[in-house]
Amino acid sequence: MINTGTPRSISGHAVSGGIVAFMVSGAYQYAKFKDGKTTKSQAIQTTLKSTLEGAIIGACAIAAANTIGDPNKSTINKIAQASAYIAIGGAFAYAAQNLLKPKECKTLQNQQKRINNDK
Repeated sequence: MINTGTPRSISGHAVSGGIVAFMVSGAYQYAKFKDGKTTKSQAIQTTLKSTLEGAIIGACAIAAANTIGDPNKSTINKIAQASAYIAIGGAFAYAAQNLLKPKECKTLQNQQKRINNDK
C-alpha cells in the first residue's frame, strides 16, 4: 500500500491550483501584452482558461492521490478510480484547450503579415 497521508480537500486544492495557474498565466500573458504579442482580450481569455485548467487538474490529482491512499479499497478499485480521476482531469484540460480558444486578433494578424512580407 502506498501511504499518501491524510486525505486532502479536493475543493481546497482546486482553489489552490486555480490560484497558482492564475498567477503564472497572468504574469506571462501580461508580459506578452506589454510586448505587443497579444491583445488585452486574448490575454484575459487565456489567463481565465489557464485558471480553470489549473483548478480542474489540481482537484483531479488530489482526488486520485486520496483514492490511492485509501486503505479501505482494493488495489483494483484504487487503480480504476484513480485512473478515472486522471482521465476526467485530462478530458477537461483537453476540452478547455480545444473548445475555449480565444479569437484571433485581425490587427495582430495584419502586423505579422507585414513583418513577414518585409523580410
